[in-house]
Amino acid sequence: MEMASSSGSWLSSCLITLIFLQLPAQGSGTSGDASKFQLVWLGGTAELLCPLDLWPSLELTEVRWLRSPHSQLSQAIHVFRNGKDWDEDQMPEYKGRTELVRDTQQGNVTLKIRDVQPDDQGQYRCQIQIGNLTKEGSVTLQVAAPSPASVSFSTVALAVILPVLGLLIIGGIYLIWKQRRSKEKLLYEQVMEVENLLSDHAEEKGRLYKALKKLRHELKLKRAAANSGWRRARLHFVAVTLDPDTAHPKLVLSRDQRCVRLGDRKQPVPDNPERFDFVVSVLGSQCFTAGCHYWEVFVGDKTKWILGVCSESVNRKGKVTASPSNGHWLVRQSRENQYQALTSPQISFRLKEPPRYVGIFLDYEAGIISFFNVTDKSHIFTFTHSFSGPLRPFFEPCLHDGGKNMAPLVICSELQKSESTVPKPEGKRHANGDVSLKVNPSLLPPQSAELFPLKDMMLSWPSDFSPALQGLQVPFF
Repeated sequence: MEMASSSGSWLSSCLITLIFLQLPAQGSGTSGDASKFQLVWLGGTAELLCPLDLWPSLELTEVRWLRSPHSQLSQAIHVFRNGKDWDEDQMPEYKGRTELVRDTQQGNVTLKIRDVQPDDQGQYRCQIQIGNLTKEGSVTLQVAAPSPASVSFSTVALAVILPVLGLLIIGGIYLIWKQRRSKEKLLYEQVMEVENLLSDHAEEKGRLYKALKKLRHELKLKRAAANSGWRRARLHFVAVTLDPDTAHPKLVLSRDQRCVRLGDRKQPVPDNPERFDFVVSVLGSQCFTAGCHYWEVFVGDKTKWILGVCSESVNRKGKVTASPSNGHWLVRQSRENQYQALTSPQISFRLKEPPRYVGIFLDYEAGIISFFNVTDKSHIFTFTHSFSGPLRPFFEPCLHDGGKNMAPLVICSELQKSESTVPKPEGKRHANGDVSLKVNPSLLPPQSAELFPLKDMMLSWPSDFSPALQGLQVPFF
């Protein structure tokens, strides 16, 4: 860095010395001459001021600028006579490059020489004739060898850039040193902080271990409670059927009113007040005003569905926002392994295993509506609410989803222990307007299903089970 600074200073000194060397030394002129000097860059314009003092109002008979020390016509640079320029006596190398300028207010006479060449360097004599009187003065023109361009792009550039570059390098080294010191200090502080944490929280590790052990125990209890809740809920199984008077016109119901799917067009059904005309849904025929009730719905491989319970008084016409405040307690599958509880706002979650059967349990007095995954006997979600008025099961098979969601929703007529089949709907079309639904035989359940052992049927619903269910609003365990 010191070498760079010394080089810059040396170049600057050389440049200044070079310019001063180009200046002529003051010399003694001839008697009666006022010697003047002017420095002009090569290729520039020289303005030679005649050193004679003149009265501003005087009329000049002739102004002659000469190059040689002697008055020879062949050495005339510029001639001004009788109010105009004369070029007969002008030297050929100055033709077109000279101009005479007079300041009438100051009484000055200036000769301009454009495009100064190296040969233009030397002494110039100014002869002014006023009437029969002639006066002379001399001016020395010094031409600087370096051009402004060469100085700007080479010498000046080096003289300016090198010191700046040296300062930048010094500044960069300082910043790197400062950053390294900061990183070392930060690393030291982090090491000390970790050591302090390990020292201060040695006891905290023991407390965390105990808390984790407690949480695992509580999780185990909740898993057991969820499994027990599903088994007790099945003790209140009811046979649910669909109410065709509430079905949206695009829904197709089976003759036994246990299967519903979305059709391709609206059915010719009457527009009665209880029928949904915007939401593509249907309600169960049963109304619940008290007690415990449980039913199961086969969803199979459907990618979208909505199931749950709604109030008898929900609006059936126009667009309705499903939420508990509007009398809806519903769970929806929106896409593969993505589910929402239609609360306000909605609660999204995933399940450990997608359900093929969904169990819905209603305890009217306890204010509980719980959803279970019958496939792995796990709890899905639980709503809590103080119910008033009749409640009805709710079913919505949803749109076809590009052909992936064509299968129907099937209400199980019995408790299911095997998931290889679903109930068989009757397969004939009848004149009363009901439409039969054909189901893949591989999806049909056996006509009878073995119920739970008698000892399970003897279990009663405990009065303190509602609080446990309220704490089970988690996707899966």
